Amino acid sequence: MRSALFNLALMLVNDLKQPHEAVPYLQKLLMYYPNHTKGLILMGDININILKDLNSAEKNFLTILKNEPGNVQAIHNLCVVYVERGDILKAEKCLQHAHSLAPSESYILQHLNIVRNKIKSIKAKKKPQ
Repeated sequence: MRSALFNLALMLVNDLKQPHEAVPYLQKLLMYYPNHTKGLILMGDININILKDLNSAEKNFLTILKNEPGNVQAIHNLCVVYVERGDILKAEKCLQHAHSLAPSESYILQHLNIVRNKIKSIKAKKKPQ
């Protein structure tokens, strides 16, 4: 049942482009298997990008990290939650941690540089002319 629920949800999201339809399957999956990493990642992504529910997304990723503290994908996605909330300094610290765990992942470094540039831009605007 576990893989069937997850695979159905994944198919709805990736192949059929119907993420809203995947939610009930993911909710059922997580009800029976609350620590299903891939299900939590997918539900977290839907919570961020489709449902715009950052609190639920944060809970999804923190659940993974409670059991797998080194899960780089969950850490990175948690950093995205911080960016979406506008907590740029927390996002920078989070992305630094993710980068230290996976220095060869270029997308993490790219996102870290974007956040750092945003911080520089904010600081430049605050500087008196």
